[in-house]
Amino acid sequence: MILLLVMLLWQRPSPRWMLLLLLTEVLLVNGIIAANGAASNPFNAVLLLPVVLAFMLLPWLSAATVLAVSLASQISQLWLLPRHGEHAGVMTSHYYGMVIGFVLTAILVAAVVWYLREQLAVREQAIHRLRERQLRNEQLLAIGTAAAQLTHDVATPVQSMRLLIEELLEQQTPGSVLTELDQQLHRIEYQLRNWRSIADEVRAARLRPYALTHLWQSLQHLLLLARPETPINWYWQDMAPYGEIRADGTLLPALTNIIINACEAAQTQSHCQVDVYAEATVDYWTLKIENSAVGVSQALLTQLGFRLLPSEKGHGVGAVLTNATIEKFHGKVNWYRRDDKIVTYVELPLEPHAKNHSDR
Repeated sequence: MILLLVMLLWQRPSPRWMLLLLLTEVLLVNGIIAANGAASNPFNAVLLLPVVLAFMLLPWLSAATVLAVSLASQISQLWLLPRHGEHAGVMTSHYYGMVIGFVLTAILVAAVVWYLREQLAVREQAIHRLRERQLRNEQLLAIGTAAAQLTHDVATPVQSMRLLIEELLEQQTPGSVLTELDQQLHRIEYQLRNWRSIADEVRAARLRPYALTHLWQSLQHLLLLARPETPINWYWQDMAPYGEIRADGTLLPALTNIIINACEAAQTQSHCQVDVYAEATVDYWTLKIENSAVGVSQALLTQLGFRLLPSEKGHGVGAVLTNATIEKFHGKVNWYRRDDKIVTYVELPLEPHAKNHSDR
């Protein structure tokens, strides 16, 4: 009652003050009961309230302390019972029963309240994760909408540039600069067509099989084009369990983006090497990327890929997109530190391969 009044009239005190108020209430009520019949006083049930509040509001050890003090105080009431009278034996047994009933009830109430509190905490964590995922999905939707609009806006000037270049190629002998411009424009057009193809696959929810060897070779080829300046060591582990990954066209860009991020992080270090390991088990294909990194905390790595994190070089949009893409295919991505290196661990489920031999 004291704690409830304090919380209603003032504010919620610290756990230490709550423990002190509950223990004071337990001792005060037990003192009143001891002065008014001891164990024969039927109002000992009032002591269940501090036990309930303790297991609702306090840590486990503090709540157990309140319970222990309550039980010890009630048991001590038996020593204050009158030992004389015609029906002393019968009444003593009754009082013993009252105290034992209180002890059992207090323990049962404490266990139930603690169980409900744990279940409520689990439910709150699930709701919190759901809200974070919903926020991330809303952010990804906004990013995807902006990307689609950008693609649409870029397509028109690219087409105009193509017409102009074709006219110039017809009117005069093409120079080296014009030829290089034509090649770069071809690359832009290829990327736009590839983006439209991927968008069509995602919209139609079409999945295609990715053979492990083909996926591995594609990653090496794309990284050679995207980051030729970064030394990357590729380690192909035992791929004896045959299988394939079923995904849409966003899988390869997502995996490529993970390795590119590792290359960019490694470029800021004296040791800019990146190691990429691939291994297949019976049910999963794992990709592990290691790169040197100094000054990156484990707390930051824990949040990476789950929310936008502002920094000098961006907001972690690539990591969020990659993580969401891998999760869409029932995989998972984890970032963690090992000594002076950052390890990116990707795990994707495998489906049995149609062929009966290795893709290697």
